[in-house]
Amino acid sequence: VERLTQSAKGTAADAPILDGFRIEMDDDFNTPEACAALFELASETNRTRSSSDAGLLKALGGVLGLLQRPPEEYLQGVVALGHVEITAHAQAHLEGAVVVLSREQIQAKIDQRTAARKSKNFAESDRIRDELLAAGIVLEDGSGGTTWRRR
Repeated sequence: VERLTQSAKGTAADAPILDGFRIEMDDDFNTPEACAALFELASETNRTRSSSDAGLLKALGGVLGLLQRPPEEYLQGVVALGHVEITAHAQAHLEGAVVVLSREQIQAKIDQRTAARKSKNFAESDRIRDELLAAGIVLEDGSGGTTWRRR
């Protein structure tokens, strides 16, 4: 933390947050208060949209093993160690079990849903959305297309 403090003290606004984080970490690894300092910095970063504050937030979060994955990976539940794909044949024998769809399987369903929507087959579109929701996949439609996250 000391090395981060020395290299990241670029602006006067950073100093209190850095100092507070360092003090809390030095106080017998006081993570609740260190996290409070991270939340304060996150609020400031969201308000100012400062890239240097965002970098500092990521660096300090890294001390605690936080904020190191891209948001898309986190929201889509991608595990750093990989994932297990289940074939359609195996899924048929797992009725009632939790089915984990791969990113490719999810994207294929989204593509099918998009095609159904374009052809105005809204019943099929809704069925696919419901199927994905039952598998724990939440779809979000926007101007840039459909995105998804695991709930």
